[in-house]
Amino acid sequence: MRNRRRNPLFTLVIVALLASNLYLGGELLRIKEKDAITQTDQEKPGVVANPDTNITRLVEQTQEKVVSVITSKQNKGIGSGSGVVYKNENGLLKIITNHHVIDGGDRFIVRFFSGEEVEASLVGSDIYTDLAVLELKTNSEVKPFVLGDSTQTKVGEFVIAIGSPLGVEFENSVTFGVISGVNRMVPVDLNGNGVSDWDMTVLQTDAAINPGNSGGALVNMSGELIGINSLKFSSNQVEGMGFSIPISEVLGVIEQLELSGSVVYPVIGISAVSISDLNPYQKANYQISDKITEGVYIAEVIKGGPSDDAGLKNQDVIVGFNDKEIKNFKDFRKQLYIQKVGDEVNLKVLRAGETIELKVILE
Repeated sequence: MRNRRRNPLFTLVIVALLASNLYLGGELLRIKEKDAITQTDQEKPGVVANPDTNITRLVEQTQEKVVSVITSKQNKGIGSGSGVVYKNENGLLKIITNHHVIDGGDRFIVRFFSGEEVEASLVGSDIYTDLAVLELKTNSEVKPFVLGDSTQTKVGEFVIAIGSPLGVEFENSVTFGVISGVNRMVPVDLNGNGVSDWDMTVLQTDAAINPGNSGGALVNMSGELIGINSLKFSSNQVEGMGFSIPISEVLGVIEQLELSGSVVYPVIGISAVSISDLNPYQKANYQISDKITEGVYIAEVIKGGPSDDAGLKNQDVIVGFNDKEIKNFKDFRKQLYIQKVGDEVNLKVLRAGETIELKVILE
């Protein structure tokens, strides 16, 4: 039988291919190992490559910046909530919390993550935005939150909520979820009469927010504070609907509270009521047509006030405010309170069956 001789070139090609495969296999393994290290060890704000590792790291970076707030009156505890550290000026700490957390109290104890408790003084609070500022002196070196831009928050973004639900026994509890909605309008009853008289603009999240979480932090994956947790819908038919005041809405209010202890809202100089709140007898008494079902009825124009100067009269019905439709007093107050003292506003008014427009300079 005749022996076949192998072609040297053919042998060389086979050896080259084998060497190439071994090299590529090694490179692929190296890339996979590098990716694993990158996802585990490298911080990637806003990206959850490994939820367990990244959330743990995020909590470690932020939990000491969230405190418990214990409110008492005449040395008797009347409630508790949460707060966030947003300034530390050489040991002088400023803490944001909710108005309803400190409302009615005369003494406020701030409890830190470390267990340290320090008495704080109230700088100021505002019922409409449900915000308050506390101040205290401490040797604590806790760093304040980095404030995010809540106007850039997107639906579906991961967040954590930190606070003290049900009191200090469960202090600095952490829940995880997503942003479920932005720019939500939630009706709020301010005076406890069972009627909504204000709308809050909030972020919606499915991260659990329970009683005691109020005033706590809503934090994005970069560790930035994007909201102050405030309220939730509580019902057997509702699950996972918590709400947080966007930090971009908070900042202007906090600046005013620090400056003067209160928020200055403009005055328009009228006493008014929603048409929809009047019964048929009252409408007849005020000589309001049955055809008018929405708007704000002016019961009295304050003499010498901005509305008086502008020519508004008793029994006028306000139906428009700077091109915004006004259906009730809540709509009217919302538009009024986003203005500033000295602003000129345009009101659309029904008077004796006619529609007129008047300009009012707010005081």
